Amino acid sequence: MSKLHQTQQTFYINFRTAKKELDTLLAADTLPSPATDLIDAIDQKLAALIEEVQNAKVYLAPYDQRAYASQVDQLTKEFHSLKEKAVPKSKFAFSTRNRKLITNSHGAEAGSSQLNPIKSSPFVSDLPGIAVHQLQRVDSKFVTVQPLATATSILMSQISNCIIFVPSSTSFSSVRVADCTKSILVFAGEISGPIHLSRVTTSTIVVRQAHQFRMHESSDSDVLLGETGGRIIEKSEDLIFAKADFDEGNDRITISQFTESIDDFDHPTGPSPNWYTINEDTTTKFTAKHYEQIILLSRATNDQQIQDGMTKIIQTALSRDIVFAGEDELKGEAEH
Repeated sequence: MSKLHQTQQTFYINFRTAKKELDTLLAADTLPSPATDLIDAIDQKLAALIEEVQNAKVYLAPYDQRAYASQVDQLTKEFHSLKEKAVPKSKFAFSTRNRKLITNSHGAEAGSSQLNPIKSSPFVSDLPGIAVHQLQRVDSKFVTVQPLATATSILMSQISNCIIFVPSSTSFSSVRVADCTKSILVFAGEISGPIHLSRVTTSTIVVRQAHQFRMHESSDSDVLLGETGGRIIEKSEDLIFAKADFDEGNDRITISQFTESIDDFDHPTGPSPNWYTINEDTTTKFTAKHYEQIILLSRATNDQQIQDGMTKIIQTALSRDIVFAGEDELKGEAEH
């Protein structure tokens, strides 16, 4: 199977899954009251699907493009019809009950005073067929996304100076990240569908398992991948890819040279200048030790310990200065 055919097949599977979820939501016999949760969930899902179809134009035949666009148009019409029926009774606010569903590393509620409030809509609940973890406008926090049997997707946006840890006990169908800077995102769980990152800068992304990896409009970042397929970048530059092998308990990783292919849609026919991998002479600041420290912090219970540990990891792991082998020894000799 050619790379092009494999990419088209992956898109088809992802499209079919997303459309099925939207069909389920749009076909609800009765609407919750208020219907804000439902409308927001459909809106986000539909926007993500529209973006996927737009991005797929570079490798889909014109006939297929029209076919997918027609299905999206029909979903959009059904959504607008549903919105006309759904008139919220009052301005929506997330309840305290829902705020418990995303916690920091030692179980404090995201809306509590411990480690400061996290402005997020952690969970879209009571919907017929989909539940979504959401994390938005978070700055300088260590956050552990707790596993939920009913949650199928993760949505993150406006993340800065954070460590976000998704433990190995979790399983999601898709992950979307937008507008992330100076942060470390660790996805140690299973992602059965795609992980899609947009506008990520000066960050480290660790993914244990995903069906597809896509990165758009991103730069100056490190990407450590385990078992992933369909690796695609577009409108991105200065990305370092490395292989991450996870141990049996997913508590440790081994980092090595990345030998798999990366499809750069901006350079479809030749070598891409927008990404490279580590080799025997160079490495990056993020290490296997940093990963182990993140695991330990996710189990810690002391606020100050978590805050201090997070600050130290970010300070030492996010420098994009490449460390050349022997550089420290040469620097020491120069000082003498």
